[in-house]
Amino acid sequence: MLRPAIPLILVVFFSAAASAGDVAAPPRRIALADAIAIALRDNRTLQAASFKTHAVQAEVGVARGLMIPRLDAGENVSYTDNPVQVFSDLLLQQDFNQANFALNQLNHPGFLANFQSQVRLSFPLFAGGRLIAAYRAAGFAADAERWQAIQTRQRVEFAVIEAYYTAVLAEQRMTVVDRALAAARAHLKQTKDLFRHGMAVNSDVLRTNVLAGTLEQERIQDESRLNIAWASLAHTLGDEDQRLAPLAQPAELESPGRSPGPLDPLKARAVADRPEIKVADSRVRQAQQAVAIARADYLPTVEIAGVYENDSERLVRAGNNGALLMTSRLNLFNGLATQSKVDAARAELARARVLARDLRRSVALEVEIAYRTLVAAQRGLEVARRDIAYAERALQILEDRYGAGLATNVAVLDAQTAREETDMRLVAAQVSVAVDGAALNLATGVAPQPASGP
Repeated sequence: MLRPAIPLILVVFFSAAASAGDVAAPPRRIALADAIAIALRDNRTLQAASFKTHAVQAEVGVARGLMIPRLDAGENVSYTDNPVQVFSDLLLQQDFNQANFALNQLNHPGFLANFQSQVRLSFPLFAGGRLIAAYRAAGFAADAERWQAIQTRQRVEFAVIEAYYTAVLAEQRMTVVDRALAAARAHLKQTKDLFRHGMAVNSDVLRTNVLAGTLEQERIQDESRLNIAWASLAHTLGDEDQRLAPLAQPAELESPGRSPGPLDPLKARAVADRPEIKVADSRVRQAQQAVAIARADYLPTVEIAGVYENDSERLVRAGNNGALLMTSRLNLFNGLATQSKVDAARAELARARVLARDLRRSVALEVEIAYRTLVAAQRGLEVARRDIAYAERALQILEDRYGAGLATNVAVLDAQTAREETDMRLVAAQVSVAVDGAALNLATGVAPQPASGP
């Protein structure tokens, strides 16, 4: 009797398991410091920046290598009956004899193989300052890239803070809508009761239904925004494989935020500490070395080299020779190409200096914008907290008066809408203070948030 039922039981079991699998697991809640720590470990922009830093630092080693002695080994193999080449190879192999002076042998030699092995040790004695300037320029480029990496890290930290609080805002907005929807449904029940007892008109019920429907639509949109915010946060962290979400009620949002203090010291700190300023200064120094590199073409270059050579026909018996060489080169005329290089390098230096001066002005402006934005957000938070108490009290009074027949339904609905709006303004103001505080830290060159281990 049980056998026919077994397939049906299995179908019901697997259907229930599949339905349970469709329900998304709740996200793992993390604090802001943990989110920053995850980003510092997994963010792909930071990983790419670290590779760029290593590459530029390696260029310093390349420039340094050009200033130290160089050792090369070479191998040349020839097989020829060219009279001059055969005569020379026989001498190099130290195997020349009297029979090779025969005219027929000199004019029509047979094919001769020669394995020529060389070891060359060379050292640039003087290059007009080109090599040392190139080495210094590489060092300044590496220094600029190091500060660029610090700037990238600070911007990633700020992006995490922004994405984190955007997700917090989305979730709290949905909480506000849920609370407003619950209040609207409670008022709808009260309105229906009053309508049944002849104390309210049907339009009150209909209008309250419209408000509840509007709030339901808002909640659908806010739920979509929340999922998008969670996905954006995961992408910023570089950890899309996990469902991560911020704490629902971060304690730091309850704080009004500390006063930023006077503006002028913040501007001075930014000009002194911002990584972009350090990068610009390093670019100026790098451009100065580029001028020195271009001017080096006006001066001679001198190189000394020692060569050991081994020549053999069959890699058995070999001739050996050595040489100590010193070579020099001085460009007398190259169509004014050197002058053009110098002019171009000087123009780039002037450009780097102008950009550095402009950057200092831009940084000061960024600090002032961030400063005034934060101050406005803090004041807005104070107003939002004050208005919350007013809206709560007004709604409570109107609901009581409506139940007693002393207030209209429209007045109650307006009060509920005002309460929802003040709740939204409070949540937005709290998030603005947190994000704008981090923006001011970023503008002044301060790490936006200390990170702790995840």
